[in-house]
Parts: sequence; structure tokens; C-alpha cells
Amino acid sequence: MVPTTISDAFLLALESLMRRTGQGRHLAASVIELDAPPAPGLLERAAETLGHRHPLLHAHVRRHFPTFLASWQLGETAAVPVSHHSRDIPDLAPLVARLLRESDIDILRPGPNLELHLATLPDGTAALILLWPHLLFDAVGIDLLLDELNLPDPTTHRSWGETANPPPPSRAWPAAKPMVEEMRTFPAWRIRSAHPRTRPGPPAFRVLHFTRGQTSAIREKMAATAGELLLLPYFAAAAARATKALIASRHPAEETAILLSLPVQRVGNPHKRPLFQNHMTPWSLLLTHEELTDLPGATKALYKKYASFLRRKLPAAMEALMALMHRCPSRLYLKPAGLFLKGEICSLFHSHTGSFPARARTLLGQRITRACHIPTVSAPPGLGIFFSEFDGQLTATLSWRENTLTPDEIDLVEKTLLTDLKPLITDP
Repeated sequence: MVPTTISDAFLLALESLMRRTGQGRHLAASVIELDAPPAPGLLERAAETLGHRHPLLHAHVRRHFPTFLASWQLGETAAVPVSHHSRDIPDLAPLVARLLRESDIDILRPGPNLELHLATLPDGTAALILLWPHLLFDAVGIDLLLDELNLPDPTTHRSWGETANPPPPSRAWPAAKPMVEEMRTFPAWRIRSAHPRTRPGPPAFRVLHFTRGQTSAIREKMAATAGELLLLPYFAAAAARATKALIASRHPAEETAILLSLPVQRVGNPHKRPLFQNHMTPWSLLLTHEELTDLPGATKALYKKYASFLRRKLPAAMEALMALMHRCPSRLYLKPAGLFLKGEICSLFHSHTGSFPARARTLLGQRITRACHIPTVSAPPGLGIFFSEFDGQLTATLSWRENTLTPDEIDLVEKTLLTDLKPLITDP
């Protein structure tokens, strides 16, 4: 039995929301493009080794009484399932979308929590598509998982952390109270998201790949307007402005504020980050209508709010609040935020995972040419904008639910994002 982390409790709540509203399961895909397919049988051997090495890959979640804490129940080890796909077109998006809709991964039942799909493309290249549940991995974990795929040693070992039970409510509440007071300021800004109150459909996404020349030009523009040290606020501000454009198009008479929920790793040392589970603390930061006027101003405003959040010791208060909520039944977990924000959670989901993969340049003997994450999102908020970079190539993933955004609206989000990020360049 492996206890869930305080971050996992929030993700369990999202999972519960999605299942109750017909949105399916909270899954993600990671796509690793290779210059050629791995040698025959190599992926299957790696999948068998990986599956026997880590019992959590066949675990499921149960909540226990009388503590009400959820934990992973370890299942029998088995090979990770592998499927092969031959594509007659180079576009991987339709295949990934179908796999996300049809996946058998279910964190509430025994069975595999990882699927490996190898697609062979018409030009002789290949792509390894990993499907995984948000509850069991974060982006750091998937990065570590790629290293694991190249390891031949089948020895079972622990690879999770934060196994201590949360403090009792009597200790957690005083520490959490500053974050509760911060949240009480949000309703005055009438927070909205991309969720239009219609019934959400299946996951949808659009991946924007930038060449090395385009990525270099984006970084030069960033350095000129905000500075390299403001990389994370810069991209978060760009995502916020793209979301603002969407909401303003629906509510032109209103001044639009954006509430960001930015995930920050609790394990500072990257060499000590576990393979499994989530170890992020969400920082809730609000940008006003005036602060979102342009990208440089939004970036500097967000940077100041980062600093203020730290100075007021709100990360520790947020962690205490998450610990306080850890025992809360999943279907009730989001109720307090929903009451504060009139049914919303935040305006959008966003992250910049940095370099992905961070270390691997080959996988199963083949050179990696591109890589990206495709998270799915719940509605609300109905929209996520995610960034990563590999070998000097930036990738942006726009993720939403069908029926939450129209084609014209997702085009508006993309156009606003590209206008902010890209200078006028011509790249071959």
C-alpha cells in the first residue's frame, strides 16, 4: 500500500469531477518522435522489464476508513502493454486523440497504468506514444520513465516519496489560514474560464511545433522584453493573455481578470524527485485586466506576484491547505473553491516543463528528434496551455474539451499566443 500525496488528492478530485460529468478519465499522452523504429522485440522486452520492476504500474486507488486517506493498492506485476500502429500519413494527432478516448487505463481498478504505442510513419521514422494517468505521474516522472525504458535491470525498487500521513486538522488549519484569506480576495474579480457551462465532450488538442530558428527568435524577443530570468512568468503571461482574449470575446462588456494555478515542484533537488506520484504545489496568482494589457507588463506583474507569494510564505500555507483537504471525499474537494469562484477552479491550466526529455537523447537505440506532452484537461476550466522544449525546439500544446471551445475560439487562442511569442521572422 502506497499513500497518495497531498497533490494526488486534488487530482483525485478532478478525476471524480470528470467521471461524474461524462468527461472520461484524466489521462495524458507523451509523444517521443524517433528517427527510426526500435529493433524488433526491443520495446516488448523493455516493457516487460519495466512492468515487473514497478508494482505501481499495475496498482489502483482505494480510500480507507476511518482515516479517509486514499492509497495505491499494489497489484500483480506484469509487462506494460505494447501496441503497434502503421500510419499512412505523418500526422500523429488523430491517432493520439483516438488512443486517449479508447484507453483502458483506470486508476480505480486493477490493471495497467501505462500503455506504450509505437507508430511507424510513411517516411521510415517512428513515434513512441506513452499514455498515462495524471494521478500516477507528473512531467518529471515521465522524464524519469524514459530513462527507465533504457535500463535492463528488472530489480524491483521503491520510487515514490511523501509517504507520511498529513498533519491533523487542528495543526493544518492555522498554517493554511493565510491561503484561505488570499482565496477570499478572488471572487471580487469575477473569475471566468473557457468552460461555457455546456456538457463537455471528449479531449481535444492542438500541438504547435516551433523550429530551432523560430525558438531562437522567440527567446531573443523574450530576452529583449522581459529577460531570460523571467522565462516561466513570460510563458505563463502569454498563456494568460491568450485565455483573456477568448473570455473577452465572449464577454466584451466585462474587464477580464485571469486566475492562474501554476504548479511548482516541492522537491527542489532534481536528483531526488521520485518517479511516481505528483509532488507539485499550485500557486494561485491573479492578473488583473490592466496587468494583462501587453505581454511585457503582464510578465513583470506576474513576476512581482511570484515574489509576493514567496515573501508572504503562501507556498507553505497552500501545502497546509492541501494537507487539510487530503481526507476530504473527492466529490466534495472542489466545493469550497466552487463556492468562492461560482463554479470555477481557475481560468486555465498551464505549465512549462522545461527541457523534455531533460537527459535522454536516444530511446531504445534510436535518436530522439522531437518530444512533447499532451495533457488532457477537465472542464472547468476547459482549457490548458502547456510548453516544453527539446533540443532547441519549443512546443506548445493547446488542450481543451470538445463542446467547450468552437474552432474559431481555439484559432483565436492560437493567434493571440503566436502574436505575443513570435517576432516577424521567416524560418526555412
